[in-house]
Parts: sequence; structure tokens; C-alpha cells
Amino acid sequence: MENKQPKELNTRCHNKYQHKLITLISTIEYINNKHKKYTQSNLLYYFNGNLKRNGHKETTLKTLQKYLYKLEKEFQVTINYHRHLGVNMGTEVHYKLRYSKKNCHHIINKHFKDKQKERFQKRVNANVKKTCDKKETVEKEECFNNIYNKKEENRTKTRSIEKLQIKKYAKKSKVKNNLLSSILNLNLNKKIAIEIFKAVKRDENQSKKKAHNTKNSTKTNLQKILKDVKTQLVNAGYSEEQLTKKINVIYEQYQHKPHFIIQNNKYNDLNQIIENLKKSVEYVKSTIKEDKEDIRNNIFSILFDQLRYKVSHEILVPILKDYLNKQNKLGYAKVFSNYYYYELMEIIGNNKANLQLGKFEKITS
Repeated sequence: MENKQPKELNTRCHNKYQHKLITLISTIEYINNKHKKYTQSNLLYYFNGNLKRNGHKETTLKTLQKYLYKLEKEFQVTINYHRHLGVNMGTEVHYKLRYSKKNCHHIINKHFKDKQKERFQKRVNANVKKTCDKKETVEKEECFNNIYNKKEENRTKTRSIEKLQIKKYAKKSKVKNNLLSSILNLNLNKKIAIEIFKAVKRDENQSKKKAHNTKNSTKTNLQKILKDVKTQLVNAGYSEEQLTKKINVIYEQYQHKPHFIIQNNKYNDLNQIIENLKKSVEYVKSTIKEDKEDIRNNIFSILFDQLRYKVSHEILVPILKDYLNKQNKLGYAKVFSNYYYYELMEIIGNNKANLQLGKFEKITS
């Protein structure tokens, strides 16, 4: 009876990463045999060609560099040579296999096989530890397959899951740690705990909203009081430009302590501010009055020069004075555009007609 040879284990790669490293070893051997000098881009070209033929997606230069680093440092199957040639000169590279291609493949496959065994052993140990942690059924005088024991175990597991869900909800809702600890210590179920969190957050949001509205109301009152002070002082004849600057500075100083101004019946800050403004801001009302008189006199002189040959001085002067007194606001623009001139010419023309009519009536009578 013939002895049957034992079948060889199937060592084909099921791990994509493992397969790509095997392919890269073959590619390095091929490019070393074909080219004495090459670049990483050349190596990437051949590597992607091999991957494509084996039904894998093409990779990038950055991923290739990671694979090359792993082959040298972790698997120790290659010797990697790199030399930077200078600015804009590139880098020299060469990759040499430490062993034959077959031995390199063996080292890589062995590494992944050992990893696989290690993971399997960890799973086994974890399961054994979990089983051993349970009390023996003889000591407890109970059966693990008992329906009541399973219910208790499921209840404990559900409670543990709910605790994690409560913590996750609390973190998402930014619940304070002391409140979370209190809820967990009370062993409340998830539904009740979440309702408590919602109620607390509603109260917090309402408090924040109320505080915000109060702050806005106080800010508005402060602005209104300072605006009224500015209006009063401007009407009293103080410089509006200087007042605007100083009022802005005062607002910056009191925006975080507005009660000192708002509660002026209790604090004296507002009165002191008004007094300081009167002392530091220029009083300009008399200057404005003088400026208006100067403008009126200048316009009177200009119009008098323009019209003195059109009518006698005795008629012109009263007409000019009466006309300028009736104007709400005098300006040089209307002088230069001859607006005042044409209006006065029309008034003078009407006066001449009236004068002639009066003389005619006097003669006929």
C-alpha cells in the first residue's frame, strides 16, 4: 500500500497588503536586472503594472515609499539607498534584496502567518479568560443555561449599554460633570436621564437668553442717555464733532458698568461727565453766528456790485436787505450760479413796473 504524501498547505496571499509587498519584491528584482540606474517613478510604473495584471488597484508614489520603508525597517529584506543630489537635482535611489526573491517571499509570508497565529491565540486566551472568570456551576449551585440567570445577565448588559449611551448624550449636550455623576449614581434608566438633561438644558438656555436680553436692554439705555446728553450739548452750542468722539470714549468706559450712568439718581457719574464735557469741548455757537453774518455781508456786497447799474441805490438797497432776510439759508453756490441775481432782477423789474404805473396815475389825476 502506497504511502500518500501529505498535501502542502495553501500559502496563497489573502491579505492585500501582504500581496503588494510580495509583488514589490518581484518588481525590485525585475528592475534591478533590467536597469542599472532608475528612479522611484520608474519603480512605481513597473509596480503598478504588476498590480494591474494581478487584479489590484494602482497605488501612489507616497504609498510605494511607505512599502519600501517597511521592507527595509520591519521585514529587513532590502537595502535602501538614497542620496539627495542638491537643489532641483533630484535624488539617487537603489533598492537591493538582502536575500533571493524566494527567501524574501518566505520571510514576508512567515511574518503575516505569525501575526495571524498571534491574533488567533489572543482570541482564544480572551475567551478562556472570560469563561474562567465565571464561577463554577457546582460552587454556585446554579446552571448558566437557567433562564433567570440569562435574564439577569441581559439586564446587566443592557444597563451597561444604557450608561454608555447616557454618557454619550451628556457629552454631546455639554452637560456638566457633576450633574452627570449624580444621574449615574441614581441608576436611572436612559429615558428618564435624557428627560432630566433636556429639562436642565432648557433652564440653562432660558437663563442665558434672559441675561442676554437684560444686557441688550441695559446697553440700549446707556446709548440713549449718552445720545440725549450729546443732543443737549450740541443744541447748547458745543462742537458736535468733538462731542461724538468723547461720547464714544465714555461709552467704551461704561459699557461693562452702565448702572453708574443709568442709575443717575443714585450715582453722580452722569453729572460729572456733563460738567467735564462742557469744560473740554469747544463752544462754537457764537462763532457760527458770526460766520452767518460774514456770509450775509459778503453776499450783499457781491449782489450790490452786480445790480448797482441796473437801478438806483435808493431802490436797490431796501430790496436787497428784504430779499436776504427772507432767505432761510444763504450760500455762495447760489451766488456763483446767478440764482440770487436772476431772482432779484425779476423783483426789480416788478418794482419798476409798479413805479411807472404810479407815475401814470398821478399825471392823469
